[in-house]
Amino acid sequence: MKDLHKKALAAYLEMLEIHIDTKTTDTLFHEKTADFYEHLFEIAHKIGERYVDLDGTLRTDSLIDKKKRVYEIISNLKKEIELYEWENQLTLGTEDLLGGIADELEDLEWTSKAFLR
Repeated sequence: MKDLHKKALAAYLEMLEIHIDTKTTDTLFHEKTADFYEHLFEIAHKIGERYVDLDGTLRTDSLIDKKKRVYEIISNLKKEIELYEWENQLTLGTEDLLGGIADELEDLEWTSKAFLR
């Protein structure tokens, strides 16, 4: 079942990429693929949680290591976005988008940090 979960995640990721790539080429198809990737995410999520319900584990790290990793994932992405903003000449729209995302990640960073206490 763990392999099935990974296959569902891979299907979700590929569908998300197709969705994003079709934004400017086929509006109707683009909109429909949003439904597809959302359903594929839910399928991957359900399979993964069912696997865990049946005493499986998707990762081998400890709970505290998982909590640390959640914080690191969020913190590292925020840093990468901020670095990208700093190092590149961006349009105002792109700068606003990335700045907003960095703000969202900062909120997530603080929330995830609370689980480390």
